Amino acid sequence: YELCPSLDKVRELTYAKMEEFNESSKILKLDLVLFDDAIGHMMRITRILGMPRGSALLVGVGGSGKQSLTRLASFIAANFTFQITITKTYNTTNMFDDLKVLFRKAGVGGEGVTFIMTDAEVKEEGFLEHINNLLGTGEIPGLFPKDEIEAIVGDMRPVAKKEAGKGFIDTSDNLYKFFVDRVRDNLHEVNATIPTSKLLEA
Repeated sequence: YELCPSLDKVRELTYAKMEEFNESSKILKLDLVLFDDAIGHMMRITRILGMPRGSALLVGVGGSGKQSLTRLASFIAANFTFQITITKTYNTTNMFDDLKVLFRKAGVGGEGVTFIMTDAEVKEEGFLEHINNLLGTGEIPGLFPKDEIEAIVGDMRPVAKKEAGKGFIDTSDNLYKFFVDRVRDNLHEVNATIPTSKLLEA
């Protein structure tokens, strides 16, 4: 960390990062008014995304900027940002396909990944169980079939040799555990939801 002289300096740097984001994004553009509270929340989210195993629950009324601030914070943290694209036929199989890509990026690739999820994207109650497993253990039962696990173990071998040190014992179980630990460290789940009272009113 470096000491920042003032909140205005943070705001100036954040606007510069937002401009960088807009230049790099062909589809989604951010046009945020960064008042003091927005800056504060953005800094908190950025800090969470910069911590190993850091995930967040953001609660606020619709349109309050939860997703936009998360996207900006994720860009500042140099993370890959992903959000489900909901369709009428989107189901658990589609979710697993998406999660496999994120797991490989975070586990094999060692990339920081920000997975944004909103209430609208919970099409099936089972989605929440999968997210709970992800947050609790880093594993989702049934996500990878045996042949894909074997491929992951093979991909992790050179990574483990490089990063785990001389004491690492090269077995399939240890390599898969190393993969799961990297997923837990690098895959950050951000759940953006509205207050329960609003849900009841709807």
